[in-house]
Amino acid sequence: MLKAALNFFKVNYRRLAFLALFSLLVYGSFFLLSYVVNPAQTARNFAGRTGLLFNTLIFVIESVITHYILIFVVILPAMRHQRRIRVAVIIGLVFFIVKFAYDYIFFLMERAEQARSMTDSSPAGLPEDSMRWVLVISYVFVLVTSFSVALLVEWVHKDKERIMLEKEKTEAELKALKHQINPHFLFNSLSFIYGKVIKLDKETADSILMLANIMRYALGKSANIDGTVNIVDELEHLKNVIEINQRRHNHGLNIHYDEQIDDQSISIVPLVLITLVENAFKHGDLHDPANPLRIRINTSVDELTFEINNKKGKGVKALSNGIGLHNIRQQLSLTYGNRSKFLIDESETHFNVSLKITLPA
Repeated sequence: MLKAALNFFKVNYRRLAFLALFSLLVYGSFFLLSYVVNPAQTARNFAGRTGLLFNTLIFVIESVITHYILIFVVILPAMRHQRRIRVAVIIGLVFFIVKFAYDYIFFLMERAEQARSMTDSSPAGLPEDSMRWVLVISYVFVLVTSFSVALLVEWVHKDKERIMLEKEKTEAELKALKHQINPHFLFNSLSFIYGKVIKLDKETADSILMLANIMRYALGKSANIDGTVNIVDELEHLKNVIEINQRRHNHGLNIHYDEQIDDQSISIVPLVLITLVENAFKHGDLHDPANPLRIRINTSVDELTFEINNKKGKGVKALSNGIGLHNIRQQLSLTYGNRSKFLIDESETHFNVSLKITLPA
């Protein structure tokens, strides 16, 4: 438990330090406002029976815990769709009920202690009804400030994520340029080989032509100005990838492909679907008739759904496994934001991916 606590502080020390400074600022602001109105009463109220320093420390600790739970456990996970809003609201309500019970019981104990030491001429303490409203108002203030800080944290997070994605994209483009063979030389060479081979083996020649088309598509020759491609083009080259892999395995792969394209005019970010299919060929076992590779895609006017599942192959996975999926998740986040849902369901024997994109009207 001690190790877990130390690890928590090691990971979150910046957040905790920020919340501690924020709590001190709030506490100091209340102190100064009260001090301007009534200095003597402020000193007594803030010092209490345990002293100003101890009360300040208790306030900061309680405030840090409260804001941390609200910001990083309730609000931010709900904003990032990592937790359902209903669940976040339930957690928040339970937290405030527990906090209210703790603060109210502590108030009653303090009030009873003051009553035992109170003389007849001593001023009356805060009534219970007033204390309830003070707690409710303070909780509303805490909720508003927590939500404001969460918005600030999310804005900074999104900005850093955008800068990181742009940097990674630039580095990837530079790396591709360094290692890219002149496409004209490559396509001319493939055309020459195609012309020589077609007289001897038409299937091999068709495979060469198919490979040339796939590579031309991967270089982005058919992309629109905004970088997207027509869904029909994407699916045409996806089928080329399936066909060329079938030929590599003498048509011995078990693949069930199903598509229903209600709207052929929609455009999507290229190579995402193809990468998912290539990942299945690379890491899946497609030779089992009882567990074929299943690919299903549906499109409507405002939505695209894509599902792919396969049996896992045996042996050590390639080091690149997972990197492509990570890049896809980042690309979808950058292009579609909250309009895309990318889910991975993995078991010991099977690997399932589902993608849903809400398209702009």
